[in-house]
Amino acid sequence: MSEAAQTRLILVRHGQTQWNLQGRYQGRADTPICTVGLATAQRVAVMLRGCEATVLLASPLQRARATAEVIGRRLGDLGSVVDERLTEIDFGQWQGLTQAQVKTHWPVLLRAWKRAPDSVGFPGGERLADALERLRHFLSCPPWGTAAAPRCVIAVTHTGPIRLARLLAEDRPLAHYRQVASQAGAAYEFDWDPPGRLRSAGHRLLK
Repeated sequence: MSEAAQTRLILVRHGQTQWNLQGRYQGRADTPICTVGLATAQRVAVMLRGCEATVLLASPLQRARATAEVIGRRLGDLGSVVDERLTEIDFGQWQGLTQAQVKTHWPVLLRAWKRAPDSVGFPGGERLADALERLRHFLSCPPWGTAAAPRCVIAVTHTGPIRLARLLAEDRPLAHYRQVASQAGAAYEFDWDPPGRLRSAGHRLLK
């Protein structure tokens, strides 16, 4: 694969919401970014200002879109494009609940989620395999196409897609999902090659 064909793909986790600070499962709940999250977004935007990105993508959820807006302004008013495939895992009935509340209603399922996350289907939600398939589709059929791939793309997304991307890049199984860290405002760099191969570029840009 020639160097010109590679795209630098930077996945950014959105800034915090009040639910993040309260330790609640968010999933598809469209919670707004909070003051702390805006400050986090501004820090990551400063860190990314020299990356020369020409494409800025965001999950449809407002916490990701708000983070992308902050980044886009820092990059010279680069507009963001929403891609549904960057959305968070659907936690179903767990959304809005703390871990203690989940434990009260689904103790066995919560234990399985911690020990064997690839085996769990969230009540009224989805499985990790569903989210992985969505991510694979994004990588194999990216919105920027393959004929003239950009040199650098920033995608603002969530914990789930970032963890799954790191598993893909490192060729690790879904069972390792909970072993992968993803902090608010952290940015991870990958090399993307058509038709969708993802490789870790080897370092996290921001804690």
